[in-house]
Amino acid sequence: MHITTGDKILITALLILNGWLFTNWEGAFSQGDWVIVTVNQKETMRLPLDKDQVTHAKGPLGLTEIEVKKGRARIVRSPCKNKVCIKSGYIRYADRLAACIPNLVVVRIVGKSHRGVDAVVG
Repeated sequence: MHITTGDKILITALLILNGWLFTNWEGAFSQGDWVIVTVNQKETMRLPLDKDQVTHAKGPLGLTEIEVKKGRARIVRSPCKNKVCIKSGYIRYADRLAACIPNLVVVRIVGKSHRGVDAVVG
């Protein structure tokens, strides 16, 4: 196998691109300011992301416990069967979410520059 000049140029370009992405990737995520909790597609709470607190949202299956701590949010307890929402862990950047689909509870982080809705499926 012989490495040509074109191969060397391609490898060098990919290494430079990889280095640039590695150093600038953090800037692609905007810091969140608020935690919005919705139940059955209705906003029930808006919590500041910079204040540590624990709250509960009542869905059709029961209470879902939500924790806001150190600028991050997560679902701590929920009455759903598989607990995927709990296993998903903390979210911290704007436009990220954690959801307990069976209990219809969505925890979403938004920032001052929130993009809004990307798409609506009906």
